[in-house]
Amino acid sequence: MRVVVLYSGGKDSHYALIKTLESGHQVVCLITVVSRNVESYMFHTSNIRWSLLHGEALGIHQMTIEVSGEKELEVAEVITALKRGDCEFDAIVSGTVASMYQKKRIDQIAGELGVTHIAPLWSYNQEKLLREEVRQMKFVITAAMAMGLGARHLGIVVTPEVAEELISLSRKYGFSPVGEGGEFETYVVESPLFAIEISGESRWHTAGWGYYEIRDAKILKRRAERYPSPGSSVRQSGGLQKL
Repeated sequence: MRVVVLYSGGKDSHYALIKTLESGHQVVCLITVVSRNVESYMFHTSNIRWSLLHGEALGIHQMTIEVSGEKELEVAEVITALKRGDCEFDAIVSGTVASMYQKKRIDQIAGELGVTHIAPLWSYNQEKLLREEVRQMKFVITAAMAMGLGARHLGIVVTPEVAEELISLSRKYGFSPVGEGGEFETYVVESPLFAIEISGESRWHTAGWGYYEIRDAKILKRRAERYPSPGSSVRQSGGLQKL
């Protein structure tokens, strides 16, 4: 099946991509949504432009869609952009885990386009999923927004030990172990598909939240040929600048 993947560069969208490739689907395009509103209800915003480096390392055609970030309008904007896009596909893949809000709206996008929504991580036990992800990938925390998380978490690689700490904190403070509600966000630096080196700077606010801003990154290893590549170009929509 020809599929496009909603892709942010974070652990869940990347793991959904891995599972999609392992299932034998042909990934014809990565769809990266860039919100002008950092408080978007639907889309990952932290370091989103660096997802383009993933597309380059993967050798997969990538399309960026700039949206307003306004509730519901941003969904309609994605539908319009995909209808005008140049990718032909049978399904749209997301890394949605437990958010019914997100799943319903991606179901809506798929319905409007006449395609299937594939959510390979849907209904996973979240603690099990986090443990599985750290065995498959290396990723850093790029945003920490939940009570219990602090400045020390920003920019660190989530090892199995860190994953257990996050699980413990999520139980104590009541946030999602995988950070799906925006409690924390991530950026993948290594997986079976590529390796990337990054550098950046943490910014912590006294209100109890912060970001790790990636300032520079380079590809160390590109995707192996065992996953057939449908293309290697990147197309921008809405004015996002290529890295």
